[in-house]
Amino acid sequence: MNVKTCIFVAALLILLAGCAHHSLRSGDDGIHLFLRHPDATHVHAASSLDGYTLHEATRTGRGTWEIVLPAEKEFTYFFIVDGEVYVPQCAYKESDEYGSYNCVYIPGM
Repeated sequence: MNVKTCIFVAALLILLAGCAHHSLRSGDDGIHLFLRHPDATHVHAASSLDGYTLHEATRTGRGTWEIVLPAEKEFTYFFIVDGEVYVPQCAYKESDEYGSYNCVYIPGM
């Protein structure tokens, strides 16, 4: 590889390391939604469970945010990161009436 290519690859890896990442984990208290977004100062989640009311996520350290929601039934959700709607890469998505998408949580999936 030439020097320019090495610099480009290094810069790309640095940028990707700071990108948001989303994951789910089941717990006794519900489904835990995690969003890794190191540069965020405020993160909220909204779901169809309660008409998309905003709920503040808790920063758990190293740029990861967490919110716990009931896990008994299917629901759609998205995040608000520093005032901007953010729909992460998720296994299941559903289009909404605003021309965007929401993530879908399906119990047992």
